[in-house]
Amino acid sequence: MKKKRMIAAVLPGTAVLLLAIYSIWPAQHTDTESVQVAARETVSTSNMAEPVAPRPVIVKSHLSAPDNREAASERKEITLPVNMAEQFALISSVYAAELTYPSYSRPLSVQDTQWLEPNRYAPVQAPVMDGNHTASLSPDVFRHFYPAPVNLTVQSSLPVESVSVELIDVNTQQKLAAEQSLGNKIVFEPDESWPSEIRARANIHFTTGSDILTADFRYYVPVAEIVSVGKPVSERADVSIPVTLLVKREGIYRVRANLYTLSGKPVAVLTARQSLSTGEHALTLKAHNSVLSGTDDYELRTFQVEKMSGFPGEKTEYGISQKPVWPLGTIDVSLLSHEPYTPTPEEQQRMQFLQSAASD
Repeated sequence: MKKKRMIAAVLPGTAVLLLAIYSIWPAQHTDTESVQVAARETVSTSNMAEPVAPRPVIVKSHLSAPDNREAASERKEITLPVNMAEQFALISSVYAAELTYPSYSRPLSVQDTQWLEPNRYAPVQAPVMDGNHTASLSPDVFRHFYPAPVNLTVQSSLPVESVSVELIDVNTQQKLAAEQSLGNKIVFEPDESWPSEIRARANIHFTTGSDILTADFRYYVPVAEIVSVGKPVSERADVSIPVTLLVKREGIYRVRANLYTLSGKPVAVLTARQSLSTGEHALTLKAHNSVLSGTDDYELRTFQVEKMSGFPGEKTEYGISQKPVWPLGTIDVSLLSHEPYTPTPEEQQRMQFLQSAASD
């Protein structure tokens, strides 16, 4: 579950509720590819998993009080009542809590690994050697960017003597490359012509036999690059941080970055979206006063640069940051106005819809 989002798993008979949630939820909260990533990371197995039984209808959310950012780290799991009006009332209260913070500046805690490590590949241990042992095949990250090498590792309860790996185009089944290595690690030098969806198929040789594992990952030639980050500027209730992007392909870009204190404490995930042509452009990340406290030195890390899909069927593409960390210097919160965040007209309209549905 992604922080700052509400996800409802709806049982038969409550499809109207699911439709309502998707119709009112802000577009900037949608991260379809991240959901797909989580699904794909579970297929690094040598056998198909058993079907999963249906789960109860639940709402998961991060609830936080306006005057207490630590409350944002408390996860809530709530079973939805059967009555439709009560369900909307519950969803309304969750959404109201979300509107404490603007969508462009959401608080982070050390528990929020989905934002702190958005490119992490989660290895899945699968049964091998007739189910008597387990092993996993995993790339070092989920999204690889040219020209960085692709590293794969086998983890197993059995000693690994050698591994032979083929990289396969998921859509055409064409073999892209093959390597073999002694031990449990293997490295591929990438080719700029590789497709975005790649499957690694590994023949793993143990001391007592061999078995096969697969793992899917993504590969991209960057379509944009962050080349500089400017000094923060205080503007009413926000700190504005100018970011310069060198764009190779025009489109609608969404840029996310995590704001940290210099001591390493995660503070907020900042998001900006803008339509950009090719060339060098500036966009602005903003941190709202509600996620900041006192005077501290800050830095930006963990950049996510996305060229979003402009029409059905167009795939999301990705860019990179020239540096993994950009220092920002000191931010003095006393220079900001301390007015609370005012929801946008669209957010207020959604809130009114939920409240109206709850009162019917």
